[in-house]
Amino acid sequence: MRTRLAVALAASSLAALAIPALASPGSPAGGTSRPGSTTCADGKVTWSPTTIWPPNHKMQTVTINYTAPPDATPVTSDTTTITVGAITDNKMVNGSELNGSGQPNPQQGPDFTGTFNTASSPEGTTATTTAQVRAERSGTGTGRVYTIQLTCSETAAGTAPDLIDSSSTTITVDVPHDQR
Repeated sequence: MRTRLAVALAASSLAALAIPALASPGSPAGGTSRPGSTTCADGKVTWSPTTIWPPNHKMQTVTINYTAPPDATPVTSDTTTITVGAITDNKMVNGSELNGSGQPNPQQGPDFTGTFNTASSPEGTTATTTAQVRAERSGTGTGRVYTIQLTCSETAAGTAPDLIDSSSTTITVDVPHDQR
Protein backbone atom coordinates (compact mmCIF):
# COMPACT_ATOMS: atom_id res chain seq x y z
CA MET A 1 0.00 0.00 0.00
CA ARG A 2 2.83 2.45 0.88
CA THR A 3 4.57 1.75 -2.42
CA ARG A 4 1.39 2.42 -4.40
CA LEU A 5 0.82 5.63 -2.44
CA ALA A 6 4.41 6.79 -3.03
CA VAL A 7 4.11 6.04 -6.76
CA ALA A 8 0.76 7.86 -6.94
CA LEU A 9 2.21 10.88 -5.10
CA ALA A 10 5.28 10.94 -7.35
CA ALA A 11 3.10 10.69 -10.45
CA SER A 12 0.81 13.49 -9.25
CA SER A 13 3.86 15.66 -8.42
CA LEU A 14 5.26 15.08 -11.91
CA ALA A 15 1.87 15.83 -13.45
CA ALA A 16 1.63 19.04 -11.43
CA LEU A 17 5.03 20.07 -12.75
CA ALA A 18 4.21 19.15 -16.35
CA ILE A 19 0.84 20.88 -16.62
CA PRO A 20 2.12 24.41 -15.94
CA ALA A 21 5.02 23.85 -18.31
CA LEU A 22 2.63 22.96 -21.12
CA ALA A 23 0.35 25.88 -20.39
CA SER A 24 3.02 28.47 -19.69
CA PRO A 25 3.12 31.64 -21.76
CA GLY A 26 6.57 30.61 -23.02
CA SER A 27 5.19 27.57 -24.79
CA PRO A 28 4.73 27.75 -28.57
CA ALA A 29 1.73 25.43 -28.08
CA GLY A 30 0.07 28.29 -26.18
CA GLY A 31 0.47 30.60 -29.17
CA THR A 32 2.51 33.10 -27.22
CA SER A 33 5.99 33.39 -25.82
CA ARG A 34 7.86 35.27 -23.15
CA PRO A 35 8.91 38.77 -24.14
CA GLY A 36 12.38 39.23 -25.57
CA SER A 37 14.77 41.77 -24.13
CA THR A 38 17.95 43.49 -25.32
CA THR A 39 19.82 46.74 -24.73
CA CYS A 40 19.83 49.61 -27.18
CA ALA A 41 21.42 53.07 -26.74
CA ASP A 42 21.25 53.64 -22.99
CA GLY A 43 17.95 51.83 -22.57
CA LYS A 44 16.17 48.53 -22.93
CA VAL A 45 14.06 47.12 -25.76
CA THR A 46 11.44 44.45 -25.05
CA TRP A 47 9.20 42.78 -27.61
CA SER A 48 6.43 40.24 -27.69
CA PRO A 49 5.78 37.71 -29.02
CA THR A 50 9.17 36.14 -29.74
CA THR A 51 7.57 32.94 -31.06
CA ILE A 52 4.35 32.60 -33.06
CA TRP A 53 2.24 29.46 -33.16
CA PRO A 54 0.24 28.18 -34.98
CA PRO A 55 1.52 28.99 -38.48
CA ASN A 56 -1.96 29.95 -39.71
CA HIS A 57 -0.85 32.44 -42.42
CA LYS A 58 -2.36 35.38 -40.49
CA MET A 59 -0.53 38.61 -39.73
CA GLN A 60 0.56 38.84 -36.09
CA THR A 61 1.41 42.09 -34.33
CA VAL A 62 4.79 42.33 -32.63
CA THR A 63 4.72 44.97 -29.88
CA ILE A 64 8.09 46.69 -29.39
CA ASN A 65 8.86 48.83 -26.32
CA TYR A 66 11.87 51.06 -25.63
CA THR A 67 12.58 52.60 -22.25
CA ALA A 68 15.62 54.72 -21.41
CA PRO A 69 16.14 55.57 -17.75
CA PRO A 70 16.15 59.23 -16.79
CA ASP A 71 19.58 60.85 -16.62
CA ALA A 72 21.14 61.56 -13.22
CA THR A 73 20.08 65.16 -13.72
CA PRO A 74 16.93 64.60 -15.75
CA VAL A 75 15.80 67.18 -18.22
CA THR A 76 12.05 66.86 -18.52
CA SER A 77 12.16 67.71 -22.21
CA ASP A 78 14.47 64.78 -23.20
CA THR A 79 12.74 62.40 -25.60
CA THR A 80 13.36 58.73 -26.35
CA THR A 81 12.45 57.36 -29.78
CA ILE A 82 12.33 53.90 -31.31
CA THR A 83 12.10 53.33 -35.07
CA VAL A 84 11.55 50.07 -36.95
CA GLY A 85 14.06 49.65 -39.78
CA ALA A 86 14.35 46.79 -42.26
CA ILE A 87 12.43 43.59 -41.67
CA THR A 88 13.79 40.43 -43.29
CA ASP A 89 13.28 36.70 -42.97
CA ASN A 90 15.34 33.58 -43.59
CA LYS A 91 12.96 32.14 -46.23
CA MET A 92 13.71 34.77 -48.86
CA VAL A 93 16.60 34.15 -51.27
CA ASN A 94 17.40 36.71 -53.98
CA GLY A 95 13.96 38.27 -53.56
CA SER A 96 12.07 34.95 -53.93
CA GLU A 97 10.42 32.76 -51.32
CA LEU A 98 11.93 29.30 -50.89
CA ASN A 99 9.75 26.42 -52.05
CA GLY A 100 7.10 25.54 -49.47
CA SER A 101 7.45 28.85 -47.61
CA GLY A 102 4.24 30.40 -48.86
CA GLN A 103 4.13 33.14 -51.41
CA PRO A 104 3.07 36.73 -50.87
CA ASN A 105 0.42 37.58 -53.44
CA PRO A 106 -2.05 40.43 -53.99
CA GLN A 107 -4.79 38.57 -52.10
CA GLN A 108 -2.59 37.53 -49.16
CA GLY A 109 -0.42 40.63 -49.01
CA PRO A 110 3.18 40.97 -47.78
CA ASP A 111 4.81 38.72 -45.15
CA PHE A 112 5.68 41.69 -42.91
CA THR A 113 4.79 45.35 -42.43
CA GLY A 114 5.85 48.17 -40.15
CA THR A 115 9.11 49.41 -41.63
CA PHE A 116 9.62 53.03 -40.46
CA ASN A 117 7.00 52.73 -37.69
CA THR A 118 8.20 55.00 -34.89
CA ALA A 119 7.23 56.09 -31.41
CA SER A 120 8.54 58.69 -28.98
CA SER A 121 8.02 59.32 -25.30
CA PRO A 122 9.42 61.52 -22.54
CA GLU A 123 12.67 60.12 -21.14
CA GLY A 124 11.98 57.56 -18.40
CA THR A 125 8.69 56.41 -19.92
CA THR A 126 8.12 53.72 -22.54
CA ALA A 127 7.88 54.40 -26.27
CA THR A 128 5.82 51.65 -27.94
CA THR A 129 5.55 50.81 -31.63
CA THR A 130 4.59 47.73 -33.63
CA ALA A 131 5.46 45.66 -36.67
CA GLN A 132 3.50 42.79 -38.17
CA VAL A 133 4.79 39.43 -39.40
CA ARG A 134 2.95 36.57 -41.07
CA ALA A 135 2.55 33.37 -39.05
CA GLU A 136 3.94 31.25 -41.86
CA ARG A 137 6.88 28.90 -42.23
CA SER A 138 8.25 26.38 -44.68
CA GLY A 139 7.01 22.81 -44.60
CA THR A 140 10.67 21.79 -44.54
CA GLY A 141 13.60 23.01 -42.48
CA THR A 142 13.45 24.53 -39.03
CA GLY A 143 10.93 27.31 -39.57
CA ARG A 144 10.97 31.00 -40.36
CA VAL A 145 12.92 33.64 -38.47
CA TYR A 146 12.00 37.29 -38.93
CA THR A 147 14.76 39.79 -38.13
CA ILE A 148 13.64 43.31 -37.27
CA GLN A 149 16.18 46.13 -37.16
CA LEU A 150 15.56 48.91 -34.64
CA THR A 151 17.09 52.32 -33.98
CA CYS A 152 16.86 53.76 -30.46
CA SER A 153 17.70 57.37 -29.73
CA GLU A 154 17.47 60.07 -27.12
CA THR A 155 17.28 63.78 -27.90
CA ALA A 156 17.38 66.86 -25.73
CA ALA A 157 14.88 69.52 -26.67
CA GLY A 158 15.86 73.10 -27.17
CA THR A 159 15.85 75.59 -29.98
CA ALA A 160 17.43 72.83 -32.10
CA PRO A 161 16.97 69.30 -30.68
CA ASP A 162 20.35 67.70 -29.93
CA LEU A 163 20.92 63.99 -30.41
CA ILE A 164 22.29 62.67 -27.12
CA ASP A 165 22.54 58.96 -27.84
CA SER A 166 21.62 56.65 -30.69
CA SER A 167 22.27 53.03 -31.57
CA SER A 168 20.78 50.12 -33.47
CA THR A 169 19.92 46.56 -32.53
CA THR A 170 18.05 43.63 -34.05
CA ILE A 171 15.34 41.45 -32.61
CA THR A 172 13.95 38.16 -33.91
CA VAL A 173 10.54 36.53 -34.05
CA ASP A 174 10.35 32.80 -34.81
CA VAL A 175 7.65 30.77 -36.53
CA PRO A 176 8.93 27.25 -35.75
CA HIS A 177 8.52 24.32 -38.11
CA ASP A 178 6.79 22.33 -35.37
CA GLN A 179 6.25 22.34 -31.61
CA ARG A 180 9.22 20.13 -30.64
